[in-house]
Amino acid sequence: MLPHLLRLSRHTPPVRMETVHREAFSPDFLRELHALANGLMAEDEEHFRVHALSNDLVHVFRRRDTGAVVGFQFWKAGPIGMPRARAIIGGKLRIQPAFRQRGLHLLSGLTFFLQEKRQHPLSRHYRLSIASPFGFVSITEALARYHPFQPRARTHEEKALRDAFLALARESHFQVDEESGLFFVGIFMTPETLGRYPPAYFERPSARAYAEVNPGFRTNGSYVGFWFRFTPDNLASLTRATLRKLLRRQDSDG
Repeated sequence: MLPHLLRLSRHTPPVRMETVHREAFSPDFLRELHALANGLMAEDEEHFRVHALSNDLVHVFRRRDTGAVVGFQFWKAGPIGMPRARAIIGGKLRIQPAFRQRGLHLLSGLTFFLQEKRQHPLSRHYRLSIASPFGFVSITEALARYHPFQPRARTHEEKALRDAFLALARESHFQVDEESGLFFVGIFMTPETLGRYPPAYFERPSARAYAEVNPGFRTNGSYVGFWFRFTPDNLASLTRATLRKLLRRQDSDG
């Protein structure tokens, strides 16, 4: 299984990945995850709980030595309005700064996709995400291609994806701006959050693409939606990026 690749990582301290299904989302467990999330980006606890319970499972990353949570990624999947088509939806992604650049979120995504593919081998799989600028950059830089959410659908595929995005927004209590296509999620950037990233970060091509779609992201509490298919070129690109980040030497993180 892919999570075992973490044992090959040269990063320290080492981490492990555990899968927790929704039926095991106890109040104490959700408070533990919320404490990490709120420390990185201010977020109401009830809002966090509602979002968490709209997902199927969460991958939790813990330090092997202490068991402390250092990151997590929520996931769910289901059919969308096309024959033999399913959407994989990445929920909240939070990783402590000291544990970024390890490819943990990419490993999580590939693991969930392979589990889904085994259960639905004949389906086409799409991944849908409503992401902060940091989540957007970390995912799209690992892809061969992706597509921003279009609020005005033109094709049958776009209509099916639009309906799936709107359903996701309703489940998570997000508001959608029908003109811009932005999702108001009620999470606002703080100077502390923005200050963790140097100015050069926001000049990266993916960061500039995000700002083009959502120029007010620093103050508007809104995220960008995007999607991609698990095509051979995207899978190859994701796998290369995951292995490169996971297995590179610690001192190369920069």
